[in-house]
Order: sequence, then structure tokens, then C-alpha cells
Amino acid sequence: MDAARATAHHGPSAPGPRSGSALCLSGGGFRAALFHLGAKRRLNELGILGRLRTISAVSGGAIVANLLADPRLTWPDPQGEPAQVGGFEECVAEPLRRLTGRNVRTPALLSRLRPSGWTRPDASVESLAQQLTELVPWWGSDLRYTDRSGPVILTSATEIGYGVSWVFADSRSVTPRGRIGDYRLGHAAPPPGPRIADAVAASCAYPPFFPPMELDGRTLALQGGVPDPSEAPEVSDGLLSRIQLADGGIYDNLGVEPVWSDHAAVLVSDGGAVFRSRPAGSLVGRLLHTLSIAGSGAQTTRLRWLRASFSAGLVQGATWSLESTNTVSRVPGHGPAPGERESYPPHLVDQINQMRTDLDAFRPAEQHILERHGYAVADASVRRHSPQLVAREADFEPPHPEVADPETVGRELRDSGQVRALGRR
Repeated sequence: MDAARATAHHGPSAPGPRSGSALCLSGGGFRAALFHLGAKRRLNELGILGRLRTISAVSGGAIVANLLADPRLTWPDPQGEPAQVGGFEECVAEPLRRLTGRNVRTPALLSRLRPSGWTRPDASVESLAQQLTELVPWWGSDLRYTDRSGPVILTSATEIGYGVSWVFADSRSVTPRGRIGDYRLGHAAPPPGPRIADAVAASCAYPPFFPPMELDGRTLALQGGVPDPSEAPEVSDGLLSRIQLADGGIYDNLGVEPVWSDHAAVLVSDGGAVFRSRPAGSLVGRLLHTLSIAGSGAQTTRLRWLRASFSAGLVQGATWSLESTNTVSRVPGHGPAPGERESYPPHLVDQINQMRTDLDAFRPAEQHILERHGYAVADASVRRHSPQLVAREADFEPPHPEVADPETVGRELRDSGQVRALGRR
């Protein structure tokens, strides 16, 4: 298993047989990160987390994924007795609650108004990375650091020039220092300087609120790229000299493409925005809705491909989302299976689906509701679709019983969907 982790392939196609399990964590701001926290808690209890080969994440998912790179975590031997990852509460859950309890969006955006940000097009992303480092100090570590065990962690951004996924692959992926790049521009070992926080910030740089992070590809020694053969040299040179990296969810909000071709099992946790029907409105409203349709269509296509692969026996796995099958009981054929444990009732799931996908402060009650919901739907989906992945039995004990009561949850979620100009504190 360690050898498989160390040689994981991260291109669009993979030679050789499938091996190992991958967990994909979607984008969706702090809402997604907290939802994924609950899912990972349950996967840890079931012995699945400790046996992963790869974690692939974008945007909000990248926040919680990179907390699993903490060198203080103790990972079980994948070939030994199934066990939990040690230090989960102290190194993953507590730091995430602290981070998501702070408004990092507004200070980052306002940084562009300072004189120091006038000449830097990516000043907001740099400010976001700096705040992440203040909240998670070890994220100030060089991207190339190797002092940890556990699965490969892939953090994806969207490379704007070619419109493809740019992957920050950590040192567990390609020894000794990891790898960055995409299949169009090429790949290279990370240079000295970029931090873990920079990779996370690039993955979270959602336009138009955050400008893309910029890299000078001429200094990266990228190799093996496949540029457009009809492209003029000056275009290629321009794309290379100014590589722009935006939110990873623009291209692949599920983070499945780096892993779906060479892993034996793929688990997908989707905490992203839920597509909503709406009547015709203003020109701007129609434009935004059209873009939402495009994004939703691409995501749906990937999920259908993956689920068809499950059905055909090509790959094992399961997917779950904010409105997973054990909660959407009003849709025929999509209620909980007999004996299946339910999360919140449908009307509360509707409210959870409408929570903001933002990087401002989430109240403790909002954090707890999302974590509890993720725990329940992940358990139900894995047991229904891939029970063979469960490595150890563990009692079903959703966290935070103080938000189990539906009336309490309804009150706490009353204004959770509102996006405020200056954020919440």
C-alpha cells in the first residue's frame, strides 16, 4: 500500500491496474469543509480513512484535506489491523472549527485597497494564504516538506489559460518533493518558497471575488506538457510566463479526475452548491443561472460516469451529498432503505442546502449541524453502496447531540443562507 501511495498516477489516463481507495472532497466554501469533516469522522471510525491511498480535494474540500497532512497525526499500517487515525480531534476537527469560525473572506478582499496591493493582481489570494497560515501555523511549511505519513493529498486549482486542472501533489505522491502542474503546461517539482497555504488559497480563489494566483512558469522547469499544436509561439510564451490559478471547482468541483482512472475504489463527498430552478429574471441573473447550469451539467456528467462504473463493476465506491438519498425522502425511490439511519428530515435538509458557500465566519451551531449531517449521510451511503470497504465496526454516534432536535436546528439555520457584504464575525 505504501508503494501504491508513493507512485500514485495523477494524469488524465493511467497505465496498469487499479489499486487503493481514494476520497474526493468537493468545493463549496466553509460549508463544504464542515460537511466533509463529519464524513471523515465517520470514515475514520469505520477504519476507511486510515486505509486511503489518496485524498483529492478542491476549494473548501482542500481546506479540510490539507489538515490531514498534519505530521502529528498517527496513521495505522494499511496492511495491519484496521484502526482509527490518531489525533483526529486535535489536529483536524478543532483547527477546522477555529478556521471556519473566522471571516477570512472580507479582510482578503479589502487587502486590494491597501497601497501594497495596488500593484499586485493576486494580493487578495496572498492575503487569504497569510490568514490561513495564522490560523493553521504549520501550513506555512514549504510545499516540499516530507515529515508525515498517511495518504497522498492532491490539491487542485483551475489553470485559466488552458482551462484544465492544475494539481499540487504533495511529497507522498512523487518522491522526494512532490509535483505541481497540469497535462497541458507540464509538471515539475515545486520550487522553494510556495507554502501549503498558497496551494489551499489558490484552490479557493473563486472569481470574481478573488483574482487568480499567478506563477511565472518560466522559473518552474515544467516538462512533458502538451500545448495546442495550432497555438502561436507568443501565445504559448504568454501562458507560460503568467500562469493563472483560480478555484479548483471551476473545472472539476468534485476532484474526481485525478483519481478516477487508476483507483480501485472512489468515495465522493459533495458539499457544493445545490442547483436550484428559478424563473427568468434580470440579464445578470440569467447569466449567473446559465453559468450555474454549465457547472451543474459538468458535475452531473462526472457523477453519472462514476456511478455507471460502479454498476459495471469497474470500480467500487459511493457518493454522497448535502441532499443524499437517505434524506431526499420526498423523491420516489430515494428514501432511506429499511433499517437505514436517517439524518435530518427533508425540510431541514432543504435549509442546509441553502446555507451560504462562503469563507466568512460560521457560528458553532452551524458548524455542528453540518458536521453531524455529513457524518450521517456518509455512513448511510457507504453502507448501502460499498459495505465491503468498512474495515471495522463502530457504533453510530453522530457528533454534537445538542443539534439533534429539529426545532433547534430550524432556528439556528434561519438566516444561514444570507450572504452579507462584509461577512459575519
